[in-house]
Amino acid sequence: MKAQERREKILTILEKSNETLSASYLAAKLGVSRQVIVGDIALLRASQKDIISTPRGYLMKESLYSSNYTARIVCQHGLLETKEELSIIIDRGGIVSTVEVEHPIYGMLTASLNIKSSEDIHNFLEKVNDSKAELLSSLTEGVHSHLISCSTKEDFEAIKLALEEAGLLYIQK
Repeated sequence: MKAQERREKILTILEKSNETLSASYLAAKLGVSRQVIVGDIALLRASQKDIISTPRGYLMKESLYSSNYTARIVCQHGLLETKEELSIIIDRGGIVSTVEVEHPIYGMLTASLNIKSSEDIHNFLEKVNDSKAELLSSLTEGVHSHLISCSTKEDFEAIKLALEEAGLLYIQK
């Protein structure tokens, strides 16, 4: 299979999936190395394909917004409260699509998360721990926003209220 044909196949596989697909999975499916897939994804992105990278793999941008209602919340907390925050959102039917922080030099920094299950939370926190990396919110004293997808506006309001009750919602003083 030629490189261009392989990239078209990757795109087709991603477009048909609503779940994240790891580079290792795509590599095994296409009979190439993981590194070849990583390079192919980079080239596809450079050609303006909306491929999102999440802690669990790749997916098309449209898959992040498959719920009926999306809105943003702003939270403030440290690393230790991250599991509680994500669990509150997931337990009430939300999907944590992105995290964003406002950096004083670079402006808005956004990362795709696509966290929609307890397993996703566990995997995300394990990667944070194993990599010794800081959360984006460490750049902004814990202040960050999430794009949340859920079934209804009422579900979103319930998520927001639960975060406020837990002391995780950002309240400007």
